[in-house]
Amino acid sequence: MIIFNNGKYKSILAAEKGELAEIAETVQKDKDFRPHYHIAPPTGLMNDPNGLIFDGEKYHLFYQWFPFDAIHGMKHWKHLITKDFQHYQSADDLIPCELFESHGCYSGGALKVGDKLAMFYTGNTRRPSDNQRVPYQNLAIFDLDGKLLSKRPLIENAPEGYTEHVRDPKPYFTEDGKIRFICGAQRENLTGTAIIFEMDNLEDTPRLLGELSLPAFDNKNVFMWECPDLLKLGDKDVFIWSPQGKDREAHQFQNNYHATYAVGKLTDLTFEAEYIGELDQGFDFYAPQTFAGLDNQTHAVLFGWIGLPDLTYPTDKFKWHSALTLPRELRLEGTRIYQRPIAKIDENLTALSALHLDEKADIANLDRAYIKFEAKNQAFDLTFFQNEKGQSLRLSYENGLVCLDRSQSKQTELMEKFDTKRFCEVENLQTVEIFFDRSIIEIFFNQGEKVMTSRFFIENRENTISCSRPLDLMIGYLPAIQYDK
Repeated sequence: MIIFNNGKYKSILAAEKGELAEIAETVQKDKDFRPHYHIAPPTGLMNDPNGLIFDGEKYHLFYQWFPFDAIHGMKHWKHLITKDFQHYQSADDLIPCELFESHGCYSGGALKVGDKLAMFYTGNTRRPSDNQRVPYQNLAIFDLDGKLLSKRPLIENAPEGYTEHVRDPKPYFTEDGKIRFICGAQRENLTGTAIIFEMDNLEDTPRLLGELSLPAFDNKNVFMWECPDLLKLGDKDVFIWSPQGKDREAHQFQNNYHATYAVGKLTDLTFEAEYIGELDQGFDFYAPQTFAGLDNQTHAVLFGWIGLPDLTYPTDKFKWHSALTLPRELRLEGTRIYQRPIAKIDENLTALSALHLDEKADIANLDRAYIKFEAKNQAFDLTFFQNEKGQSLRLSYENGLVCLDRSQSKQTELMEKFDTKRFCEVENLQTVEIFFDRSIIEIFFNQGEKVMTSRFFIENRENTISCSRPLDLMIGYLPAIQYDK
């Protein structure tokens, strides 16, 4: 075991006595923005959900984590276990402590193999002679109680024809019981793709099968595919990934980076897509991953990162950064993915009440409330919150177009760089559901036909709501997440 401590490449094993407790005190000074019922890091920066696996009894959730500051430093895998997505128990983290992960444990996925959990992940290393990145694809074995048993490198270096950007292995079983994993990759000509490896068992050496072919996807200007995920929903194959560099559109792919899905048929290494679309059209959503091990083919359960690469947020000064979405159930309607929070979220809603909104109202604890209303495909203009600086958040709908406007809220320079409005086309808008959580908003239209996930920052806010026309609201609240030691 090696204890790494080189600038931002510092493992939690190198933490000085009381260091993390001191950082935690800074985190707790955030009285406005820290979420109530979304998973956020105890300290430091969180990004991609990793290693999502249902072991037959419990859900194991990992996420990318740098404990010491709100920056992309040495990545660990923070490990939580839950049965109900309400109470979370800590388990063994994946901590970089070997040469094949000297600069961090990067993203990956999981499989249950027998009575063990196999975590496939990328070990980031740097060659001492020229500081060039050298990616390893690694394997960590956990038992079902969440104890780390072993880890080893599977592949050193990127395959021939690809740059050092090969990462994020997501494993799955073939019909004949072999293990495959798909990695995001960048070709030497600096275009993005995904490559697939195969192994007979966990002791085997992986073999490169080739690239995933996705003819229907316009890969123009895309320089990297991140966080690939192959799964089945019903009789359809689904591919979820995060292409970097895709051209922005007026009402889709509006962010700097995107989370995209394809629905169709996978034959050998060719994915014939019937539909390709964006998974979430808010400001802050990236690197989603579905749980492996679910014993059904009708739906999947997904977490996404409420954040984007290269962004800063006002909470960074409190030494914490980002959160995860609510756990979402994915289902297919034809060739489209619909998303809603899992049924447990609905079951946990309390203090349900009805409110007839006529122009303006104060709503207790609006900043952690659930709101539902019927839009009846009519225009509306909602304004949420206010403070002495005149800050607010707006949501409007007209002529089949939703607009989320955070221009009148606190922004960092990087947030402003990528605009202050996001749009979403909904041809016939009926049902609107909104989950507020301090600095998070998740919006679901028409039972999950479209989704928008975003951060917003309004200090010292009053919990007011105003509307351009009368609306009948249903209001409820979710309990705080419980973390057990």
